Amino acid sequence: MLTEKQVFEIRILYREGLSKLAIARRLGIAPNTVNKYLNKEWCQMAKRGSKLDPFKDYIEKRLQEYPELTATVLFKELVERGYTGKLTILRMYVSSIRPKGKPEIVVRFETEPGRQFQVDWGTGTTVIAGEKTTVKFFIMVLSYSRMLYAEIVPDEKLETLIQAHLHAFEYFGGYPSEGLYDNMKTVVKKLQKQKEYNARFMDFANFYGFKVITHRPYNPKAKGKVERLVPYVRENILYGQSYSSLTELKNVLRDWLAIANQRLHSELKETPLERFEREKNHLNELSKLYPIRRLNTRLVRNKGQIVYKERAYHVGKKYVGERVNLQVEGSLLKIYSNDELITVHPLKDQVEKRSLREYQALVGDAV
Repeated sequence: MLTEKQVFEIRILYREGLSKLAIARRLGIAPNTVNKYLNKEWCQMAKRGSKLDPFKDYIEKRLQEYPELTATVLFKELVERGYTGKLTILRMYVSSIRPKGKPEIVVRFETEPGRQFQVDWGTGTTVIAGEKTTVKFFIMVLSYSRMLYAEIVPDEKLETLIQAHLHAFEYFGGYPSEGLYDNMKTVVKKLQKQKEYNARFMDFANFYGFKVITHRPYNPKAKGKVERLVPYVRENILYGQSYSSLTELKNVLRDWLAIANQRLHSELKETPLERFEREKNHLNELSKLYPIRRLNTRLVRNKGQIVYKERAYHVGKKYVGERVNLQVEGSLLKIYSNDELITVHPLKDQVEKRSLREYQALVGDAV
């Protein structure tokens, strides 16, 4: 005799388009058992009166407005409204009122602990302070454990990408030996027979010693582990939700990561957190932080000055013709030659703001 949860799982998988044999293999039961619980008597189970009945109008209304809303998100909303039933019943009902679709055939490639992480950008819309807003986010997943990190980002620039990597490495307490990417411009400069990689991103990768791998163009499934998590984050954090501010959204995402990493993986039959316990000792130790100033460079002009936000700062004539690195800390601008500090200037005081003619003359001093 199967449990109620197992029966609902059979019905849901069948509704999603899996064959009876495929369901039997996935759940570890006999095909005849699957057939038994798909007969007419059991088909009526979802239609009987249940604790879900008072909430069906709400569910249907939400799905009309947001057709891709997941049962997990709806379950959280219903519990807040007094629902005391089980998630499996809700999943069965949601599955029964969605259009039947064909299942996606997925071939999974597993990697050993500590070997690989995968990275991607995601975009979604949500309501912030009453306004419909487009939100960008960054995702990194550890390929072995499926341990997930995500954060809201302002853009997809190189500095943002590297900062997000650093935050993810800190979250995991280390990093694997290789990273898998698509052909984002911040990683791949030119798509040719021999790819040309972004030199500044490779400086970051070489700083930590991890190998950069990119899949061939138009083949996003090559990094399917992170690709599948993009809609997972979007559906649980953005889709159909509303927030009072961007800060609230960021806080909710941070807290939700703890829940997401304790979800039971349908194929692995473990939670990411459980697998991470076996993976964390295989990660490279995060013993140093990449100096972001390496990304912000300026050429020292003939007068021994650099230009930053239309203002001139003195560096020294000995550095003429060299590229120096800039780092802003509070109200100070720090200027480095490689990683050696040259000088520090206040950002506002003691700096002459030049006229357009003077500024053009200064820029014209380029060597």
